[in-house]
Amino acid sequence: MLARGREAGAWAASQPATSPAGTSLIRLDSNENAAGPCAASVKAIAEATQRSHVYPFRYDGVLEAAIAKRQGVSPANVLTGCGSSEILLNAVLAFTDERRSLIAPVPTFEEPARRARQLGRPVHDVPVGADLQVDLDAMARLVPDAGLIFLCNPNNPTSVALPLDRIRSFVTDALARSPDVVILLDEAYIEYADGGGVASALPLALASPRVLVSRTFSKMYGMAGLRVGYAMGQPALLQRLAAWSLPMSVNTIGLHGAIAALEDTGLEARERARNAEARAFTVQRLEALGAKVPTSHANFVMADIGRDCIAFRDACRAQGVAVGRPFPPLSNYSRISIGTMAEMRTACDVFTSVLKA
Repeated sequence: MLARGREAGAWAASQPATSPAGTSLIRLDSNENAAGPCAASVKAIAEATQRSHVYPFRYDGVLEAAIAKRQGVSPANVLTGCGSSEILLNAVLAFTDERRSLIAPVPTFEEPARRARQLGRPVHDVPVGADLQVDLDAMARLVPDAGLIFLCNPNNPTSVALPLDRIRSFVTDALARSPDVVILLDEAYIEYADGGGVASALPLALASPRVLVSRTFSKMYGMAGLRVGYAMGQPALLQRLAAWSLPMSVNTIGLHGAIAALEDTGLEARERARNAEARAFTVQRLEALGAKVPTSHANFVMADIGRDCIAFRDACRAQGVAVGRPFPPLSNYSRISIGTMAEMRTACDVFTSVLKA
């Protein structure tokens, strides 16, 4: 359950890939990019299969250089991993212990907190507010006892995001409260950010020796199955994180697909527009049904459907649409990934049928 591409977890893994009627499911349950990799990546992936016998170390530093060029940083500011999951889990190993806790919102991407608990390390869960936004003030009060603060922005599963000025103020305050704490800002969905001052915190990571930003090729770049991610920050902090890295954790095929994606400079704008159109359509249909949908800065929405989300999930699946699992304590909210426009038209017809039943 470490991969972001398996966010639906063990429950989904145990379910058939078809609906009870025998038709293929529309998968809107794991925030996967239904558009898939760009054409350049598909070509590079196909060609790289001919090099599957070659160890990834033959291409040591090539992906880091490509990321650095795209992000305007030095290769020394980049550490790659097997999806951003490796980055997040290794941060728990590197920066928490039996005394230094992990601070994280609830709900958020669960793997850091899950790993900390497996290791017997303290975890402080901070519930999001009624508006689904992260409670930065409550997190700040816990900083003196923390080794690592995990902040996913935009947040998964709530879809909302904090503007950069609030992130900056929080980071400044947290670093002043503790001489040891490390702040990990997970930006798996930042490329989908839709105004409102929401932007990457990379400048903060480059300026501070205790701030990291993590990214992934799983979402915007449509490569969830190839497991390529990375962290950016100051070299000394990345070296502390790299001490826990698996050797050659990015595979030969994945790194070539990622490099090709970075070279397609129009990809992000195209995908952002495609996602925004399908997302706006979905929000309009859901709100017409009485659902309340916070502003999403991601490739999914978190809709307050006004009823039990498990019953809604099961009813949708019976009609061929898989939506997200429950995210306690948000029992009336359903996380719905954004697929293609054709998929969302069909899915919204199913949502109408279920919510009007």
